[in-house]
Amino acid sequence: MGGLGQIALNVGRSVQNHTRVADIIEFAEADWGLSLHLFPVQRIILKAHYGLELDDKRLFPVADWRGVDVKQYTEAGYLRMLHSEGRSNIGEVDHERRELVLSVGRRSGKTYLAAAIAAYETYKLLLLGAPQAYYGLPSGNQIGIVSVATDKEQAGLLYTEVSSHFRDCGFFSPYTANNTLSYARFQTPKDIEDTCQYADDPTMARATIRISFKSCIAKGLRGPGNIVIILDEVAHFTDGGQSSAEAVYKAITPSTSAFTPKDPNNPDIPIRDMSDGRIISISSPLGRQGQFYKNFQDGMRGGKGASNMLCIQAPTWEVNPTLPPSEYEKHYLKDATSFFTEYGAEFTDRTRGWIERVGDLLACVDANLRPVTQAPARRPHFIGIDVGLVGNASAAAIGHLEKRGEGKVIVLDYLDQIRAGFGEYAGVTRLEFDDVVEWIHQLSRQFYLAHGIFDQYAGIPFEQALMKKGLRQLQSEHMTRNLNSDIYRNFKDMMWDTRLVLYDWPIPVDSPEKHCPYIAELLELQAEVHSKYIIEVRAPNIEGKLDDRSDALARMVWLASKHMGMSKYVVGAHPDHQVAEILNPRARAAMQRKAHLRSRLMGSSPDRQRSRAFPRRTRGR
Repeated sequence: MGGLGQIALNVGRSVQNHTRVADIIEFAEADWGLSLHLFPVQRIILKAHYGLELDDKRLFPVADWRGVDVKQYTEAGYLRMLHSEGRSNIGEVDHERRELVLSVGRRSGKTYLAAAIAAYETYKLLLLGAPQAYYGLPSGNQIGIVSVATDKEQAGLLYTEVSSHFRDCGFFSPYTANNTLSYARFQTPKDIEDTCQYADDPTMARATIRISFKSCIAKGLRGPGNIVIILDEVAHFTDGGQSSAEAVYKAITPSTSAFTPKDPNNPDIPIRDMSDGRIISISSPLGRQGQFYKNFQDGMRGGKGASNMLCIQAPTWEVNPTLPPSEYEKHYLKDATSFFTEYGAEFTDRTRGWIERVGDLLACVDANLRPVTQAPARRPHFIGIDVGLVGNASAAAIGHLEKRGEGKVIVLDYLDQIRAGFGEYAGVTRLEFDDVVEWIHQLSRQFYLAHGIFDQYAGIPFEQALMKKGLRQLQSEHMTRNLNSDIYRNFKDMMWDTRLVLYDWPIPVDSPEKHCPYIAELLELQAEVHSKYIIEVRAPNIEGKLDDRSDALARMVWLASKHMGMSKYVVGAHPDHQVAEILNPRARAAMQRKAHLRSRLMGSSPDRQRSRAFPRRTRGR
């Protein structure tokens, strides 16, 4: 190669002051390269992927997430430990493995590692001078490096990281053609030799190396050959259709097969059986399902099919030792199972018990609290309703906000259900809307219902029937998967902060159950993970198990929590309550009688409103 192409190649090589190809670690850490600071485990991952020898002399510390149990490992010793614990499919580096399946926790530097690999592979292609000829391709063929992410925003994160490497590393300057928000193009020395440099004439210059960043839609990923494929957060690609991890993986991975080195004298003859193509699947895990988990399991099983695979599972605190234990603790206390998935990088069952630790729920139980059937007249209450007419039950949960100490809590007052074929409705096979409406109306005579919600699926007839009873403050909500997920997450947040006050009564006699029916139901609920932020909570798939009371309770808690900041809904948050505490008993009784009479002027039930015939009276309770 001569002329412009050789000049460009010499300029690129002069940056590193030698002509040999640097390895990934040297390129990533050197001043002439990317100038990155790699943590010890990040170095091990890159070395094992590229088949580089691991150090077995220098020690580095590895602590647990609490920062307490600290152990010392060499690079080789750490990989042996991973293999012995079933977290890596290899215990020592014996050759390069071009398919990397990396399950690491959040904030482990996944994008950091993927960007380094993309930049290094571009560097190697440019040093080939004429990579198309090396792989037996026509000189004008495009060679791609593609990163596929969950969405454009995630793809943009990697683009920002990679483009900064291209911009800051002087090696790439002679070859850079152009960058956009979705791709970057480079000229090989052969491109420059055959046409011209991009800076001289963009219209004539040829640039055959393209680094692109795309979202996970399979039909848009078929086409040109890719020597490197990076699947970023692949476990969180959507569940079905063209955006599923399986569809994306099957659509794009065949594009690496053409990159086997060819005989310089006969491009039809490969000089090596193995393709130089790389597939990088890098993600925090979601569960024991999906293409990412399947690939990890395939690699861990070993055999001939896994000979080119490197599988590693490592938690955040091992990969990125800079995060403080306090950061982990707050996430662990909120949701231990989610913590070990998100940060511990553990593959967990997709369907699991919604409440992982019974003690978290029981910490909210007041042993002296009992359900009430009639509340003080003007105490605002919130009601959550779940309507079921056939098979399922119709449930209602009623609670109020109360100031206790310096904080506010949600106190459960009442939770019950009616069901066709049981109790008062034992003789019917189906509840009617009128049955449920009459029940709710009766509850409005016993409690001042300030706000309420029920599922929109209950239908317009149910809403109209409530309005005829004067219960306009009960509103329908379209319970989408996202909203239901938010409602149950909110319940857990209130539970973890012990801002719920629940009763556990009555406990059935002569029954194996140790808790009252609704507590037992809550403890049986199952959670299915659909994405990183969406869960579906429901009863176990066992005949006779229901989740109606849980739905009603979670909705009541959701509604009450939305009004926590409004003092008029909080018992004990008003000046009158503070004054009453210091009055003598007679004055306090007089104030309470006056408040009681005043409260009967309005309420959730028409029977608690002032009589038109006798203005000084109410209709009765």
